[in-house]
Amino acid sequence: MSAKYKAAIIGHTGQGNYGHGLDVVYADMPEVEVVAVADPDPEGLAAASERIGAARSYADFREMLVQEEVDLVNVCPRVVTPHAEMAIAAAESGAKGIFCEKPVAATLAEADAILAVCEQRNVRMAVAHRRANPYEQHAKKLVDAGEIGQLQVLRGRGKWDHRAGAEDLAVLGPHMMDSMRYFAGSDVVWAHAHIAQDGREITLDDVREGNEGIGPIAGNSLAAYYVFANGVTAHFESQPGDTAARVNSRWFGFEAHGSEGIIALRNSPNGEMYIHRHGMFIPDGEVPWQRVLLDEWEAVPESDRTHHSNMQIARELIQAIEEDRDVVEASSGKDARAALEMVMAVHESHRLKGRVEFPLANRENPYEVWRCASV
Repeated sequence: MSAKYKAAIIGHTGQGNYGHGLDVVYADMPEVEVVAVADPDPEGLAAASERIGAARSYADFREMLVQEEVDLVNVCPRVVTPHAEMAIAAAESGAKGIFCEKPVAATLAEADAILAVCEQRNVRMAVAHRRANPYEQHAKKLVDAGEIGQLQVLRGRGKWDHRAGAEDLAVLGPHMMDSMRYFAGSDVVWAHAHIAQDGREITLDDVREGNEGIGPIAGNSLAAYYVFANGVTAHFESQPGDTAARVNSRWFGFEAHGSEGIIALRNSPNGEMYIHRHGMFIPDGEVPWQRVLLDEWEAVPESDRTHHSNMQIARELIQAIEEDRDVVEASSGKDARAALEMVMAVHESHRLKGRVEFPLANRENPYEVWRCASV
């Protein structure tokens, strides 16, 4: 099969590298040919070029986007700082689709700018959130079919590891926010949150620069409450965990509570799914939790599951391009911005000491605004 699409890869060795395998997603997709890769680190560029099999390599992604005519651009760095500049340049280059590592941007203002260019240029965008996991797709179908009755509450959490609190929210929270919004099938209308450091309410003195370019953050524990337009509510919490929690990704996940049952989804991207066919999970000795197994997915080695999820996202992006529609079976750029807004609402609510309405009026980092206001 000859390649139908040409792709370019943007990475930055030492500054987020190539995220969660976004550089090699096309290795098993013969319809896509990777023609170029950009990385400012010479050794990283040489390694990436060999790993990816790209015909040409560039130290500057801007030069690459000028020289190459491509259909797809993968914005790979796990460090979020350059995402906006890279994605905007990709959209302006004539590319038809962008596959971006999460979170989509460091601030809502940056996300707004990315989406404005994508809309102007009719560029489709997909972001590497966990909703592409087959268990989430299956669970969503069950919820929509009424298998757990009327959906009422969603409860999410991060890994509660050494990143507990604000960093857990910034790095892993976008996955949970996107998934909970996906299951709710609606947009958030308001949120309320509280953030603490070692059990006391945070102040400006607790603000620090977060890892991976996420910007100013504060707090090692937090709790957030969201209300969706259709009445569904959601919770997200992150607290300092114990030693077991720090090495067990099964903590990471969420539950969908309905009037007639509960679905639990954990441990992405490997994926675990459980169902409790009763509206209350209080043990009664009669209604057990049941594990749901998808044979096709369980046959995939755990080491390959992130790659398979990435391929599902990439194929949905290509289909959206071909059908001239938005990404729907994965997280689109708009979905990613909505997830980021849910993350930022936690800090904004704490800053304002009250509930915040959506869309958020403040599109910048809440702590930068707080600092400016205190001068």
